[in-house]
Amino acid sequence: MSGAIAVFVKTVGLSPLKTRLAKTIGTENSEAFHLEAAYAVASVTQELSKHADISCYYAVAEESAVEHSDWQDLACIWQGNGSLGERMRLVHQDLLKKHDFVLLVGADIPQMTVAALLGATNYLLGTQKERSVFAPSADGGFWLFGSNFVISANIWTDVLYSQANTGQLFLQAIQALAPVKILETLRDVDELSDLHALQLSLAGLPQPTQAQQQLSKFLTTII
Repeated sequence: MSGAIAVFVKTVGLSPLKTRLAKTIGTENSEAFHLEAAYAVASVTQELSKHADISCYYAVAEESAVEHSDWQDLACIWQGNGSLGERMRLVHQDLLKKHDFVLLVGADIPQMTVAALLGATNYLLGTQKERSVFAPSADGGFWLFGSNFVISANIWTDVLYSQANTGQLFLQAIQALAPVKILETLRDVDELSDLHALQLSLAGLPQPTQAQQQLSKFLTTII
């Protein structure tokens, strides 16, 4: 059985990036952070692929960026049009045509670990039963979702995103469909205080990837 993991990203110069963060550290620094964070997440997915039969992708927000120079270290696909829920649905559904299960992650929780992703992968591998995995974020959203079956469109789109209860409502919806493995809660980055928390999290990783170490060094230059 094979799986896929898609990292959702936006491209510098083509989409607004980290606008709340930019108000405190500047646009150039916030854009640079997005890239460094995305590469750190990608490095964790690449390390995961050494331990499981899983293909790694960038899911880019802009159709014109599928072959962009920023996204050359992983296979690259377009998210498609529509709301965030619709775009996640499209990526998840399209990759399930090629793989037995699909994981979706964001680029703004670069402290995620191979161990956490491997736990999600192992839960979905080797079973014909429908299962999902879900990882909440501290702001009320979620930083990972995956399943080995197609999720109906309304599950993705009926939830209001970027709300304090987004994760809770999405989790309730998917729990009604099949068993769900819940991973640890992590904190994403929207404000300057989140960068300080991220720096501590990265420093505490037992086996950071080279890109996570590079991100940690980068953070010392902007905070």
